[in-house]
Amino acid sequence: MDVSAVTPDGLEQAAALLEHVLDHLGEATTEREVLVRAAGLLADLADADVAAVCEGGHVHAGVGLGAGGAGGAAGDPQRGLARVVRDRGGSFAVPGLGRVRAEVVAVPDLALHLVVGRAEGSPGGRARDLTVAAMVARAASLVVLGRHGRERERWQQQQDERGAAELHRLQQALRQREQVLTTSVRFQRAVSSRRPLPELLVQLARSSSQLLDGRAVTLVLADPRAGMQLRVVAAVGSPALAEGAALAAAGGLGGFGLSVGGHGAPAAAAVHVNGRGVGALVAAADDPLDAVAATVLRAFAEHASTALSHADTVRAAEQAANDPLTGLPTRAALLRRLEVALAARATDGLGAAVLFLDLDGFQAVKDSLGHAAGDAVLQRAAARLRRCLRGDDVAARLGAAEFAVVVRDEDPLRAALRVAQRARGSLLEPWELDGRAVRVGCSVGVAVADGEVGAAELLRRADSAVLSARDGADPAAGGEGDAGPDADAAGGVAVWSARLADADALRRELESDLAGAVERGEFELAYQPVVRLADGAVVGAEALLRWRHPARGLLDAATFLAGAERSPAADRLWRWVLHRACEDAARWCRRAPGFRVSVNLSAAHALSRSAAEDVRAAVVAAGLDPAALVLELPAALVPVLAGGAGGAAEGAAAGDDDLLRARLHRLRQTGACLVVDGVGAAVSAGRPGAVLGGAVLGGGVLGEGALAPLRTLPLDGVKLDRSLVAALAGERAQEVAPAVGALVRLASALGLRVGAAGVERADQAGALRELGCSQAQGHLLGVPAPAAELALVSAAEAAGSVAAALEAGFARAGDDAAGAGDDAAGAGDDAAGAGDDAAGAGDDAAGDEGDAARPFDEGEVAEDEGGVAAAPPGPPPGAPPAPAPVRAVRPAELRRLLGAQR
Repeated sequence: MDVSAVTPDGLEQAAALLEHVLDHLGEATTEREVLVRAAGLLADLADADVAAVCEGGHVHAGVGLGAGGAGGAAGDPQRGLARVVRDRGGSFAVPGLGRVRAEVVAVPDLALHLVVGRAEGSPGGRARDLTVAAMVARAASLVVLGRHGRERERWQQQQDERGAAELHRLQQALRQREQVLTTSVRFQRAVSSRRPLPELLVQLARSSSQLLDGRAVTLVLADPRAGMQLRVVAAVGSPALAEGAALAAAGGLGGFGLSVGGHGAPAAAAVHVNGRGVGALVAAADDPLDAVAATVLRAFAEHASTALSHADTVRAAEQAANDPLTGLPTRAALLRRLEVALAARATDGLGAAVLFLDLDGFQAVKDSLGHAAGDAVLQRAAARLRRCLRGDDVAARLGAAEFAVVVRDEDPLRAALRVAQRARGSLLEPWELDGRAVRVGCSVGVAVADGEVGAAELLRRADSAVLSARDGADPAAGGEGDAGPDADAAGGVAVWSARLADADALRRELESDLAGAVERGEFELAYQPVVRLADGAVVGAEALLRWRHPARGLLDAATFLAGAERSPAADRLWRWVLHRACEDAARWCRRAPGFRVSVNLSAAHALSRSAAEDVRAAVVAAGLDPAALVLELPAALVPVLAGGAGGAAEGAAAGDDDLLRARLHRLRQTGACLVVDGVGAAVSAGRPGAVLGGAVLGGGVLGEGALAPLRTLPLDGVKLDRSLVAALAGERAQEVAPAVGALVRLASALGLRVGAAGVERADQAGALRELGCSQAQGHLLGVPAPAAELALVSAAEAAGSVAAALEAGFARAGDDAAGAGDDAAGAGDDAAGAGDDAAGAGDDAAGDEGDAARPFDEGEVAEDEGGVAAAPPGPPPGAPPAPAPVRAVRPAELRRLLGAQR
């Protein structure tokens, strides 16, 4: 019988049955009664028609054989039974039953045979009959040998021949066999009940010591945490077996077999798990073990193997269902729970939703503080997440810094948003690691079950929504009362929708195309002029990344940059942008000294170990003065300028101030200028109480120390976000202008230049100049244009000045752009930013048709020689809508318009 195939329940039932048989036979007082009871048990347990105990041709006891079947009278079935016993099976005639098909099992210890038979044509299995007969035979043998009959006569003969010592040995062997059987049954029950493995192993060592007459017993196993080195895990008996001797005996087996010991060496039986030797059960042995003791030692070594294999199986099942680091269920376990939740909707009517949570900036924390710190963050994140769940919610760790939650509710969207808000608020709290406060961001994607997709697709939808959450909160996630995410623009909560599905499909398609786009030369740069507001002179340009996709045409950065940041080609693309921008800047600076080119960095690039070396390599290769290169950093890297209290998605790693400071100092040592871009982006969310560098926009209160943390950072300037510029000319102008003015004054006191993006109207430019802003850019001041269209060389030679050269160059670029249909005109001011969420604010400000709102006549600009009307073609499929057409003016015209504002 294959014991390994028997279930624990089956073992328990078999043990109970065997115990019943032994008890029933043990109640007999004579050997004859034992045999009669054995025949009756055999007939009952096998549900047979005939059962008999035979010795050769003699029937000691029988059931179903007729009146003379067990007595040997003439004409009874005894001769048929004798033939069946001789042939080890067959059929014979029984009065009243007809022909009976019989099976025979030998009882060698008693020189007997058990016969079990069924009338031909009766149901019943041969295997069952043989199994039951074998069990009854073994039990009868044990009882007869232990209490009655022939064995006792043999013991008496052996006592005469071998003496009292040999008789004692045999009696002891019998007791050991009975004890081994009883102990084995008990141990198997303990294993099946999943008692703790250490407790089981100690019990096993103690039981084996008792059955070995109190010998010292030691269990030695290989420790997987120490390279499978052998160590003692349980030791019983006195005096205890020396540890060195036990280890040597276990190692001498080589993982398999039995050593009976003797001559000063202990005995040992190998322990194995799934066919692999993992140790040994070792017993003290001054003399070699006899056969009985060796059997006991081997049997308990097998029990140890069974316990270890069972524990290994249970552990593997638990590890498959739970993450070892956080203790949360794994992806596979979550999917199973989600399938159950989806199926239960038909019975209880509760809907289901999935939350996908991503800890933004986690990799930077791990890079700066090490893997141990990263593991600590994940463990604490799991603990915080658990505290945010309701009773029936299920959380899981999907991998890296990704978690998921399954919620069920009558209104699953509302419930999911509430859980998302609680979880995000908790996870955005600072982490205390080795005495340092570290912050990470959290983006959440939500997908609600619609009854049309399964668990895997629902989880994928939530994963897709996370990408939108990183770019800014989905409007669908708001409007839920206290469940609204109130997320900042760089991270929040997004709910999956068909619109997100289309955008996700485009994003995934572009991500796959990105891999070879750099090598195929499909990327290019456009440049937007940066104007000095004091006199309208163009003093620089910002490099804007474009992708000339072979199938979709010219794409602006907002369409593909989020995918580029996750692509393996991100580093190659970043280096290409740096080198190309530096090459163009070097060519212009040779003709117009003092000209500067700005390049945007993502948070990941700014915090990377190689950023400074990449910058240094680019300026050296181009022969560019590093001071002519401006590196623009996202405001989310510097929480005091991020415009909100939450952890931003891409810049959450900035919570490690030491890492941020070290990385920025390395960048500053290259000689390039560092400017923080996107300051005040929170205004675009329309929150009157949004914090902007300590300025409460709703109340106009600005703390004097609001920007003090910037003193420790090697920054050269800040640039106001286009949403803030739009607010200067909108309904909130009176509210925003004082706070912006105070911010400009504080920045100037710290020696920081203040620029602005998104200037679409002359009144915006005038307000910025009056508030002390030194530089600005936007479609009013010049649309992005390819480097080849900026004819700076001849203009510089003719005019001999930076202002004249750049005025002529950008004016000519504007004329060309009007006819070229440059798609970049609608790209927005954020060069390599992850989206142009504030474009709508600029559109509203520039698109007001009221004459009173316009600072100059539309026809007047159209007639100006340098004015252009750039009307970009429609956006590619899946791309954000382009802003409404805006009009660009020459710097000379700008000076006239600015003068009119005074």
